[in-house]
Amino acid sequence: MSSSQHTIRLAIVDDHQIVIDGLKLLLQNHASFNIAAEANTAESMLQQLSSTPIDVLLTDITMPNGMNGFQLSQQVKANLPNIKILALSMSEEGATIAKMLEEAKVDGYIPKASGQKELILAIETIVNGGQYFAAPILQQYEIFKKIRSGNEDINLSTREIQIIECIVKHYRNKQIADELFISERTVETHRKNIYRKTNTKSEASLIEFAKQRKLIS
Repeated sequence: MSSSQHTIRLAIVDDHQIVIDGLKLLLQNHASFNIAAEANTAESMLQQLSSTPIDVLLTDITMPNGMNGFQLSQQVKANLPNIKILALSMSEEGATIAKMLEEAKVDGYIPKASGQKELILAIETIVNGGQYFAAPILQQYEIFKKIRSGNEDINLSTREIQIIECIVKHYRNKQIADELFISERTVETHRKNIYRKTNTKSEASLIEFAKQRKLIS
């Protein structure tokens, strides 16, 4: 069914109300859009989704209080598979993009800085059964996949490459854990395995190794 033939019911979740208000402003003049639910936490959104029919969920990825956008997307896809998911994020990092596309299986992903035209196009595309990934998102994802496939000889996993990307940016373990939605203990375990596989002993030597092997985009 074409999006022009029925009302598209939208839900928006972001921990910053100003972001929700901004999105509503961008969408308010579109006749076929109806903002049927909004929330500042993933938990509150899940409660609303259980009783409110929704076509498209617009979700932030990094929500520090409670469940994050990745976990929310996984739950929605598992329990409410008819809902399409459009991720909106400040992050255009390959690690985050790969996780949302491959594991959470979102239907679309655009930067929060996207304009009204791209936002509307993304919603209409996914509600009609397509997928929509903004150009910079696809570019970073392709770079990440190339890096991943080009380093199979040293047997680095996707997760380990994601962590190396973060280490190169000098992220601490907590920052890496928050970025990849894993525990700090898991980060520590991966760090040890990365140093062993790359035969490096410090961040400096690992970063040099990553540059030589083109592990960083």
